[in-house]
Amino acid sequence: MINGIGKWAIAACVSLVASLAVAQERPWEQFDYPAINNFDMPALEIFELDNGMRFYLVEDRELPLIDVNVMVRTGGVLVPDDKVGLQSLTGTVMRSGGSREYPGDALNELLEDRAAVMETSIGFSSGSARFNVLSDDFSDLLPVFVDLLRNPVFPDARVELAKTQQRSSIARRNDDQGAVAGREFQRLIYGQDSPYSRRIEYATLDNISRQDMLAFHQQAFVGRNMMVGVTGDFDMDEMKAWLSEAFSGIPAGEALTLEFPGVDYEFTPGIYFVDKSDVNQSYVLLGHIGGMRDNPDYAALQVMNRVLSGGFSSRLMQVVRSEMGLAYSVFGSYGSGIHFPGTFTAGVMTQSESTAEAIQAIIGQIERLQDEAITDEELAQTKDQFLNTLVFQYTSIASVLRERMSNDYAGLPPDTFERLVEEVSAVTVDDVQRVAREYLRPDALRILVVGNDAELGDQLEVFGDVNSIDISIPEN
Repeated sequence: MINGIGKWAIAACVSLVASLAVAQERPWEQFDYPAINNFDMPALEIFELDNGMRFYLVEDRELPLIDVNVMVRTGGVLVPDDKVGLQSLTGTVMRSGGSREYPGDALNELLEDRAAVMETSIGFSSGSARFNVLSDDFSDLLPVFVDLLRNPVFPDARVELAKTQQRSSIARRNDDQGAVAGREFQRLIYGQDSPYSRRIEYATLDNISRQDMLAFHQQAFVGRNMMVGVTGDFDMDEMKAWLSEAFSGIPAGEALTLEFPGVDYEFTPGIYFVDKSDVNQSYVLLGHIGGMRDNPDYAALQVMNRVLSGGFSSRLMQVVRSEMGLAYSVFGSYGSGIHFPGTFTAGVMTQSESTAEAIQAIIGQIERLQDEAITDEELAQTKDQFLNTLVFQYTSIASVLRERMSNDYAGLPPDTFERLVEEVSAVTVDDVQRVAREYLRPDALRILVVGNDAELGDQLEVFGDVNSIDISIPEN
């Protein structure tokens, strides 16, 4: 039996807990936040040498460091089908093999002694090189960096080592469930023979020679294909003199034209399956072709994507994961490519027995975006989150400068970021529903499941005839 004092104590505790719960619902509203400092980008200076090399310079005296980033107009899009992987091997061995004056091991030792970094790589649509060094050592090591860019030797031993490492990657490419799903989904969207879904095989690797790497490098690393960004602790006039002297000896060469073929895509649905018997869950990707970055609806599409799949407050996370308990992870994106169309993709990791239910739940949320307008509160929250996260993409002066260079490389206007902020701020509830109806096709999704056939049973048949995908690795 509870006496009067006990009843009073219980009531007081209940009242206190209730008060704390109310206070903790929005604790941030109790805080006084200082005003956010404005980010003032230091002055940018751009100049060009007679050989066509373009330079972007921004002083940043915060740390005694200088950071150099080079963008090169080249990429895997230039590589023929029988030599897929040439660009990545070239980028790897450029650095690992070093130059005649600074061979790989000697270069490693020199950089280690000076706490400096030099890196090179070549991707599908561009190449890059980076040089980071203490400002006091910059003038000594700049000629070393230029020599590496201009005169790599691609020694046979380093070429063979890079090939051996790549062969190991090919042998292990089916180990990771997510990697298998991502690779095969690309092939479902772009086509088996598309340059956008090609993959390195043992046969293409065997076709690549040291001479191929030399030729690929010589074609790309010339003045008319190179842009150089420099940030750090330097004097502007002195830096311009150093760069002019160091890079003026690079030949102008011929400007490369990167031609990105169109994507022949038809909105046709299908269900595809990869049997991976060593897993106890399904990795699902579903979607179709996406769009291009220059689409006037780009901002509205990105807001729509955030509503659907942008983090813990998104509909997929709230419904599929939190309310229905169907997912370990659920995600998505509406991709808008610069050079070729991206993909609209939604994905989920779920238990084998709940695979079909999870797929149907995702499709239901896509249809809901088309059928029901989002709320004003949901739009405001989504736009706030989007705009706030944009800030963290540019955490340093160097990252802002790289973005400017990337925009120039892609042919986008210099104020692309500022325009995006304005366009996102202007997106309305009607815009979100309009683009969902115009660009999403829940009736024509290509669905890929990588999972355990023995555990899945026949549940995928509800989506149509199941097409099995063979992921065995060709020996030659």
